[in-house]
Amino acid sequence: MNDVSTFLGRFGGTLICVLFVASLSGCGGGGSSGSPQSPPIASSSSSVSSASSSSSSVSSSSASSSSSTSSASSSSMSSSSASSGPTETVLHSFGAPSSGDGNSPRANLVQATDGNFYGTTANGGVNDSGTVFKITPAGVETVLHSFGTVASVDGRGPFARLVQATDGNFYGTTANGGDNATGTVFKITPAGVETVLHSFGTVASGDGRTPLAGLIQATDGNFYGTTRDGGANTHGIVFKISPTGVETILHSFGASGDSTAPQGDALIQATDGNLYGVTPTGGANGGGAIFKVTLAGVESVFYSFPAVTTFGYAPAGALIQATDGNFYGTAGLGGANDGGAAFKISPSGTYNVLYSFGAASSGDAFQPRGLIQSTDGNFYGATRTGGPNNQGAVFKITPAGVETVLQSFLPRAGGYTPVGLIQGTDGAFYGTTEGGGDNGTGVVFKISF
Repeated sequence: MNDVSTFLGRFGGTLICVLFVASLSGCGGGGSSGSPQSPPIASSSSSVSSASSSSSSVSSSSASSSSSTSSASSSSMSSSSASSGPTETVLHSFGAPSSGDGNSPRANLVQATDGNFYGTTANGGVNDSGTVFKITPAGVETVLHSFGTVASVDGRGPFARLVQATDGNFYGTTANGGDNATGTVFKITPAGVETVLHSFGTVASGDGRTPLAGLIQATDGNFYGTTRDGGANTHGIVFKISPTGVETILHSFGASGDSTAPQGDALIQATDGNLYGVTPTGGANGGGAIFKVTLAGVESVFYSFPAVTTFGYAPAGALIQATDGNFYGTAGLGGANDGGAAFKISPSGTYNVLYSFGAASSGDAFQPRGLIQSTDGNFYGATRTGGPNNQGAVFKITPAGVETVLQSFLPRAGGYTPVGLIQGTDGAFYGTTEGGGDNGTGVVFKISF
């Protein structure tokens, strides 16, 4: 599974399902739609096709006073659509490593109740340990918190998106730092006051280590998340943490046939009340798995990705539960063209490939990072690579499996290697890129139509 290891070392990220109305158009992609699990998927064509129908130390810090306004630059997206197409606006270019601004975001944004967007960067800030930032829809960015030094008990290196809880504060994770240098769960107010709620344990403790995914707040008011490492089998855990910081290990991954090593893919709580997530490895076939866990901690493998690569494997990005009640997600590898796949899986576990992304040379999107659903009923997402410029792309997929590449990122100023998308209350899409921008350290972008 060397290609999976390479994929895990390079890719990750999370997407958030935020539902708002959008009416979108764009150019055709170059992959192929899929078919149900049996028989294998048909080979791809160069044009878009529809899918066949089938079945507790505390560290506090106030907000930094540094604030910067990007010169919001607009550029037409690369699209073969003859009609008026989408337009990308760079709202903010993250700063140079020595600027005090954050850089290299690895997580998606969240739009808060105040209308502003909040996010994290894995690097940068005063201590080069990452930041929490706020950015207005007009592009005015403020660093709310710079994570601590190696010698501090603050977290370092946030790789996951934030969640705004019912108390109005934001909660998140860092992959490093804390009392044991194995990561933290933190709370931060909209004004920038940060508190470490939990420091993950040592190797010998049995606690989880290295949380790469964000948190969700479930209907019981507690937060739930995963770690990549640690636990009884050293392959990560599912944990619960109360708003006051009391942590409970619900499940240790890694028994024979179980899911293993969850990455930067947040859990979701489905309409049945259970939690669902993905792991890029493990399962019965070693190609990754979808798991289900009750709030009481009873875990089961919901679906094991097959060894047949045309079905997609190494799932990347969080699941979503769509308005039809089915789950949708993406596999970072495999598919008919080995460019990844978008899939649908029913609550009873019936798996269908919705679309196979194109080969790297086709100009289609390549290596997807999850989906969101708009209230127009279609699915949207971003890919790390691919597109006509091979710097990543934004795509649309209909429920019937027809894919359209809406935007292809360009090198440098416009940002490249997108992390994911959310849809704002204005109907536009917002996201971050890992690279590019004025300083080569990533951007916050807006896509409007």
